[in-house]
Amino acid sequence: MATERIKPKGIVTFKPNEKAPSFVKGTMVINITDFQAWLNENKNLLTEYQGRKQLKLQITEGKYGLEFSVDTWKPNTDRDGSTSVPQYQQADDDNSLPF
Repeated sequence: MATERIKPKGIVTFKPNEKAPSFVKGTMVINITDFQAWLNENKNLLTEYQGRKQLKLQITEGKYGLEFSVDTWKPNTDRDGSTSVPQYQQADDDNSLPF
């Protein structure tokens, strides 16, 4: 079952103008007031990196161009507190790729 994506309020994206050069992938507008209010209501979605709070977003292709949603993936934490990332199962043939 897929998890519903969490889209932050205050961030709006648009497809590029038809006359835009090929390197332009779209436009993003951030309404600071709406985004800050959303952040204040969703502090549980913030992560920490090098002692600083951050909001990690995934960029995906959507109906109106690029879209942003909160990246909620977390590595597995073992009982001893160590972090482990799931490993791909190796096939019997050593020359095969793991996927």
